[in-house]
Amino acid sequence: MSVIDQIVFRARVASVGISILQTATSLRDRQQAIRWERRLEPWLRTGNHRGSAYLDFGQQAAFIRWQAEAGSRLDWQYALVLVGDSIALTATHALELRKLTQAPAALGTSGFQLAAGQPGPRRDEVEEQARSAPAVEALIPLLAHALHGERRVTMPWNAPGHPDAVMWGLIAILRMIGDRQPVSFLTYAPVSSRDGDTPGLLVSFRNDAPAPLPPDQGYAQLATDLAHRFADDHEELRQALTRHGVPQAAGASSRVRLLTSLPPRPRAGNAPIRETTTVAARPDEPRPPHRPAGPAEAAEGPPRPPAPARPVPPASERGPAVAPDQVVMCPMCLTEIPDWDALENWRWDPLLDEYVPIPLPPDLNRMQRAYRLHGAHVRCPGSDDDTQVVHYLPANYGRFGLPVLLGFVGLTRSGKTHLLTSMVGALGDLSQYGISVTPLDPATHQRFLDEFVQPLMRHNQVLPGTPEDVSTRFADAFIVKEDNGPERVVILIDVAGGDLARTDKTKQFLWIADGLFFVLDPDYITTSRAGDETFSNVLQVMRQRPVAKPVSASIILNKADKVRFEEPVARWLRSEGASLDPVEFLRESADVYAYLDAHSARVLAQPYHEFDKATLHVTSPTGGVGDSEEGVYPRGVKPLRVVPPLLAMLAMTGILTGPEADQVGV
Repeated sequence: MSVIDQIVFRARVASVGISILQTATSLRDRQQAIRWERRLEPWLRTGNHRGSAYLDFGQQAAFIRWQAEAGSRLDWQYALVLVGDSIALTATHALELRKLTQAPAALGTSGFQLAAGQPGPRRDEVEEQARSAPAVEALIPLLAHALHGERRVTMPWNAPGHPDAVMWGLIAILRMIGDRQPVSFLTYAPVSSRDGDTPGLLVSFRNDAPAPLPPDQGYAQLATDLAHRFADDHEELRQALTRHGVPQAAGASSRVRLLTSLPPRPRAGNAPIRETTTVAARPDEPRPPHRPAGPAEAAEGPPRPPAPARPVPPASERGPAVAPDQVVMCPMCLTEIPDWDALENWRWDPLLDEYVPIPLPPDLNRMQRAYRLHGAHVRCPGSDDDTQVVHYLPANYGRFGLPVLLGFVGLTRSGKTHLLTSMVGALGDLSQYGISVTPLDPATHQRFLDEFVQPLMRHNQVLPGTPEDVSTRFADAFIVKEDNGPERVVILIDVAGGDLARTDKTKQFLWIADGLFFVLDPDYITTSRAGDETFSNVLQVMRQRPVAKPVSASIILNKADKVRFEEPVARWLRSEGASLDPVEFLRESADVYAYLDAHSARVLAQPYHEFDKATLHVTSPTGGVGDSEEGVYPRGVKPLRVVPPLLAMLAMTGILTGPEADQVGV
């Protein structure tokens, strides 16, 4: 049994606005009461006597009910707050408690016992309301947004009690499918509601709020089916989900994949199955349009997405990542290296300032040999040609199949280096998608951290641009692995913008690149022909490549903080997080394409039409403008949306596999 404590607050008109006083509490620890008062004070100010709030802070939770006397000038005069462990004070139990019928001035002097999972006195009443037709109608779009993984959702508020029923139904369904994320809500929020410090999902109901953006069609179909099953027979839904293994799914994406293949409900006699039951699309069914149309069509709204895809087959059923007859090729001189393991191993000697061979005595055991070869390099056989500069590659470069080469191209000062650096700094975020990332060469990675990531991310320093006299070299390289899939090498290459604006300076790696990030600066999308020449020269190389190798493109409106008040840039910069959702990538691509067209810069979207797969994105690698004279970002560095283009590129180049990944950029 857990003790749920009570706190009573009172609002009064003061000379400087509204003052909030704690008038009673069952908490015996005064410091604990003060901590709760500080945490709840900004939430209390958002309240209204017609609403309530449940706030899940992780380990602890709070439930607030406001009250106002007739004729009061204030939105509320009293607030009764229940606080305790979130495992006992759950959102559903809080909604099942009786509503206040009198001023709570004397209610907070003692706590009460509450067992985890214990139903409240209004359980049957709230459940009946949650299964009513009006509640189900409002629940469907909210559930769709929650299934999509959104963290902040604002919904229109209709009538007293209605938001309570919708939230009760939402949380009940989320728990049935195994989604244990914290869920908080405000059932009557002011115009500018608080985002707050609550983890997980926060739902705000506002009486003046417009309807939220329509959820993706696939998630709407899932939500419709789940909501109607819940309304018809919630116990049957629970059993069906359990039999199908949905509550035991490893993560959100696995949960959604299982939901899309949830068996339809049994027929009652000859009664037809409800039309909203979700059935996974067959591979031979026509796919939706895969390229955003012009701005006129984009303005009419995002394309209708397909239903979420079927489960990803296990790694044992996937085909080999690389065909056995393919040969590793040096990205610096395009020399073919058929027998990678036959190359001699070298190491960098800082005292001699050059590479030296690594001696390997024949009597070394496996552990001794691995120790000596840690961080080793190999010399490219093409270096023996007098016309080539001697160059070396990490020894692991060719030991995981064909490496995936990703280049960053664009105008000088378009922010390529800052974008690449922010992406490397955010690689740890890929773990939430089941993607592990390991440096290919520890020394190369540490050098990039010391020269770029640490100065930018930790010291807020403006980074220098890519020198135009450097030869093609790795910025950084990684071994990337998705769940139980094969390990693949991913190489990130930064190229000086001036090089690509000249036809005689195109880099060799472009002839074998797997993906290119085309980086745009909003200040130059309509004012510089150099951008056209840069992109045109790269496209010319792509057209002349003798080997028909698929190439993917990611066109990025970089430094988007410069136009952060313009739509649709503002909407995407505010968008939370990222997901491997082909529909979401398609929506963003359509919006960015329309933005370029509206600014007479459609020519910069040419890679979208010519590459095998392509997406468009909005990013801000620093979150603000730096002071060039001081060499720092005065407001700090806060990267915005640098993960989505990287996630999309990993999917388009085959690093990520499965039905969802296959649809990205097509």
